[in-house]
Order: sequence, then structure tokens, then C-alpha cells
Amino acid sequence: MKKKHYWILISIALTMLTTVSCKKDDSSGGTKAVFSYIADGYKVNFTNFSTNATEYVWEFGDQTETSILSNPTHVFTKKGQYLVTLTAKAGEVTSTFIDTVLIIGPNIKIDGDYTDWTYVGYTYQNPSTGNGGTLIGIKTFASAGNLNFYLEGTPDCNLDVMDLYIDTDNNPETGLKSWMFPAGSGADYLCEGSVSGGWGDVFQHVGPGNDWAWNPILSFADVFQFSAFKTVDGNKVIEFAIKRSALGAQSGFVNFAIVESNAGWAEVGHLPVTQEETSKFIPFPL
Repeated sequence: MKKKHYWILISIALTMLTTVSCKKDDSSGGTKAVFSYIADGYKVNFTNFSTNATEYVWEFGDQTETSILSNPTHVFTKKGQYLVTLTAKAGEVTSTFIDTVLIIGPNIKIDGDYTDWTYVGYTYQNPSTGNGGTLIGIKTFASAGNLNFYLEGTPDCNLDVMDLYIDTDNNPETGLKSWMFPAGSGADYLCEGSVSGGWGDVFQHVGPGNDWAWNPILSFADVFQFSAFKTVDGNKVIEFAIKRSALGAQSGFVNFAIVESNAGWAEVGHLPVTQEETSKFIPFPL
């Protein structure tokens, strides 16, 4: 009796495994759809291993257009899990294969090689009008340990003095409520220093929201990494990162703004533009 029960259990287990594996594969006749993929940051190269098919339709699970290529390359725009569907056809016969594609984003390194930002979209770009000054646009990417920034400025951008304001609790009513951003600010942290001069500190806000009151907690050397400036398409770019551990708890997103001043502490650049009715900190998805 024990042997009989053993073989019954083996049969049930094999049946369950077969059922699970078939959830992603709907084959018809001799036509069978199947694919594999390799993700490089947001860019994914798909390899089609379908058999006995002449037409293909790919759906990428991100509300973008379908593809009819045999082996497409697709660029996703954000981290996440996507159900990708390949339908293989041979005349009236079709087969469908569905698999989950995991996108964890690029491996950003602060090394002056900006190719790892290629498929990262701009988080924000200043309009051509307004008081953006030396600052044009920014890309952001949150890795497990860092908040990473790719900053684009005019040829006059030097970051002689940079003020990076960060709202970590997503509450514009706490932290510094800056008059420069009337639609929403609430800076819990201020990173102020000179990228070109190699000095700077991180401060945490204290006191009422309208008070310019900060406690120094860390130096730039403790928590920041900066690349050298580089010229790309006529504009100056720089990448930098700050350790997330320096900024307390974060969840979902943080908000930020950057103000550049020259060596004489005169403001020359703002991201986003300031002193407008709609001026507010920029959301940074985590």
C-alpha cells in the first residue's frame, strides 16, 4: 500500500508541474510560440524561438505599440514587471507565449561615461522661457543605495555653488517652505557646496517651515560622488549621486530642486524655474 500511495503522489506532482508550465504557452498544432530575453537597463533584446510560424505579434505590457518583428528590441521607460506576449501565426493557426520581463533599470556608475543614461528619460526639462538660467534639464534614477542625477546645463554651468533641496517625506508643509517655489517645496535637507571647489555639507532642516534654520549632519565627502563636467551636443553635463542613507526614510518618491550660484553667491541657474505661480519641487521616483 505504501508503494501505491507513493506513485499516486508522484503522478499528482507531475500533473501540477505540467499544468503550471502550460500557463504561459498556448500551442496549436505544430506552431509553437516561445521567446527569451536579455535586459540591458531599460533596453530589452528579445530572441524568438518559435517554430512553424510565419508572422509574429509582440505586446510588451507597457501600453506601447505592438511589434511584428521576429526579434524586436524594446525600450521600457520605468522599473517594474511587465507581461510580454508573443503570438506566433501560421495562416489561421496561432500560438501564444506569455512571460514576465523584469526591468530593474540601468547600472548607473558615476564615472564620466554617460552611456548608462542613454535610455533614461528626462525627469524634468526647463522651458525655453523663464529664469532657468544655466540649468537646462535633469535625469534621475534611484538605485538601492543612491539617488543618481544627470544634470545638463549651458556652457556657463560650473556649479561654483550648488544648493540641492530635497523633500524626503513628500509633505510640502514640513521642512523649509521656500518662497522661490510657491506651488510646493518643504525641503527636509539642503546639500550646499561647490562642485568645482570640492567643498560642501548636508544640512537637515529644523524649526518652523519658513525659517532658514539648518543643522549640519554630513560633508559632501561623506555622501556624494561627482564626475567631471563633459560637453555633450554643446551643453555641459555632469553626473552625481548622494547616498540614500544620508537622507532618512524614503518611500515612493522624493522631491527636489537645484539652484546654482556663481563664486560671488549670485544665483545664475534654477531647476525648476523659480518665482512663478506654478513653481514647485520636481518629483523623483524611487
